[in-house]
Amino acid sequence: SLRQSTEAPGPPSSFRRLCGAPCGCHHPPPTMAENPYPIPSKRLDVVIIGAGLSGLGAAYRLQTECPDHSYAILEGRASLGGTWDQFKYPGIRSDSPMICFGFGFKPYKPYTHLAEGREILEYMRQVAEENRLDRRILYHRKVTSMSWDSTARVWALDVDVENGARRERVEASFVIACTGYYEYERAGVEELARFPGREDFEAAGGRILHPQFWQAGDLRDKTVVVVGSGATAISIVPSLAKQCRKLVMVQRSPTYIWCWPRSFSLALTLLFAPLHLLLGLAAMQTIHRQSEIWFEIFLHTLCLKLPRMARAIFALAQWAHLGASFAALRPHLTPKYDPWTQRVCLDADGDFLATLRTGGASIVTCALERFTARGVQLADGSEIECDVVVTATGLKLVQSPGNIEISVDGTPMKLREHVTYRGAMLNDVPNLVHTLGYLNIAWTLRAELMYKWTCRLLNHMRAKGATVAVPRLRPEEVSAPRRRLVEGFTPTYFLRALDGFARQLPSRSAADPWQIHIQDHFKDKVQLAAPLDDGVLHYY
Repeated sequence: SLRQSTEAPGPPSSFRRLCGAPCGCHHPPPTMAENPYPIPSKRLDVVIIGAGLSGLGAAYRLQTECPDHSYAILEGRASLGGTWDQFKYPGIRSDSPMICFGFGFKPYKPYTHLAEGREILEYMRQVAEENRLDRRILYHRKVTSMSWDSTARVWALDVDVENGARRERVEASFVIACTGYYEYERAGVEELARFPGREDFEAAGGRILHPQFWQAGDLRDKTVVVVGSGATAISIVPSLAKQCRKLVMVQRSPTYIWCWPRSFSLALTLLFAPLHLLLGLAAMQTIHRQSEIWFEIFLHTLCLKLPRMARAIFALAQWAHLGASFAALRPHLTPKYDPWTQRVCLDADGDFLATLRTGGASIVTCALERFTARGVQLADGSEIECDVVVTATGLKLVQSPGNIEISVDGTPMKLREHVTYRGAMLNDVPNLVHTLGYLNIAWTLRAELMYKWTCRLLNHMRAKGATVAVPRLRPEEVSAPRRRLVEGFTPTYFLRALDGFARQLPSRSAADPWQIHIQDHFKDKVQLAAPLDDGVLHYY
C-alpha cells in the first residue's frame, strides 16, 4: 500500500495543511480528484525526497516530460525551500549568479546577478504555485530509511511524520534524492563542541548562534565574534555589523573573495538591453545564461592553469575596493592555496570589503583555541572579549543521501563502497538517483542536466517494458583503480569525507561511465546525453 499509518483512516494531515501558513500558498486545497495520493492502494512510480531547489526542478521535469508517471515530494520541514527556508540569518543571499542558479525553464528576473534569501524563497514558491508542484508536496515527512526489495521491485520508505508523532511507509518504484551534499542540522554545532570552555562562556551570559537556527534578538549593545571565512561569513558580516556594537571575524585561514554586483552594471545594461528589445526577454536571458556559464568556466580554468596570474587579479580587484586599507588587510585576504582549489566567495557589491575598510568590522587570522568566561581565546594566546559567537563554519557532508539509512535486499548501503555511475546513480543500487550539483559554478546547472537524464531514463525504461534499471560493473572494472570522487578541491570538510577510514563519499573510475565531471559543465552535457543502452546499465 502507499502508506501504512497508526492513525485512523482519512485524508493525510499534510493535505489538510497544504495551503496553510507554512507553505504560503494562495490557491484552494487540492481535491481528492486532483491529488490521487490519499488512495491507499496506489503505489507511486516516483518519490522525490526534498522540496528544495533540486526537488522542485525534478518535479517540474517529471510532470512535463513523464506526465504518465505518478509522483509525490516528501519534505521533512513545514514548508518548501530547503536551504533557503531553513537559513534565516541576516545577509543570506545567493553565492552564484541567479541567471544560472535559477531554473532554466523559468529564469530569475532580468538584469539581476545576486538575490537575497527571501527573494530566492519567494521565487521558488512562485515556481511551485505556477506549475502546481506544491500540490504534490507532503510536508512534515522526513524519510529516515529506505529499503529496496528486488522481488517486489519497489523501494519502501519509512517516514517520520510530525517530528516522530507517527510513522508511515511509502512505496515507490523509483526514488530521486534531492537532499544535497551538506548536513545542515549539525553544521557548526559539532565544530564548536570540540573547543573546551563553552559552559563557562554560556554560564557568564554568552550566547552561541548557529546560522541555520537563527534567533539573535537585540544585538545593539553586543560585541559579536563571527567564526569562519566562507560564504556564510562573507554574507553575514556586513549585515550583522550594522546591528551590533562591535564585530570581529575570526578565521583560521583566508578565503579568496571576488566582488560581484547585485544588479547589472551600466555597461552590461547597455549591452543586454538592445538584445532584450530586438530578440525578446527569453532570448536575452538565454544569451545571458550562456555567457555567464562561459565566464565562470573561463575564470575557473584561469585559476587552475595560471594561478599566479589569478592571484594577481584577485589582489588588484581587492585593492580597487579597499584603497589605502589594502596593505593592512592583505594578509587576511591572501590564502596560502591557489585560487579555486577551494571555493571562491562572492562579495555582493563589495559590501564585505567595504565593512572592513570603514571599520564596521575587524578581522583576525588565527585558529580558535577555546572559550573563556569573557569570550574566546585564540591559538596565539590572545583573547577576544565578546557577548555572542556566531558559527559560520563547520560544514559536514552527509554520509548518504539525506543521511537516510539505505539498504538493498537487506544489505546496508555505504556510499564509500560504491562507484558513481555518470554522477547520477551508484553501482548495484537500483532505481535511485541522487542529485548532485557543481562545486565551481551554479549548483542548478548540473541538477537540471540530471533531471533531464532521469526523465529520459524513466521513459526509456517504460518503452522497454522494464521496471528496474541498475548499473553493474563489468568484470574488468571490478578491480580497476579507484579515484577520489572530486580531485583538486581541498576544503578541510571535503578532504575528511574523501580520505581515510572515515571516507564517506563514493569513488569513481578513470573513464566513463564510472566518472563524474562535477567541475566541467560541457563534459557533463556530453556524458549525460550518452545512449542509455551502454552495456553497463541493466534493465529488468
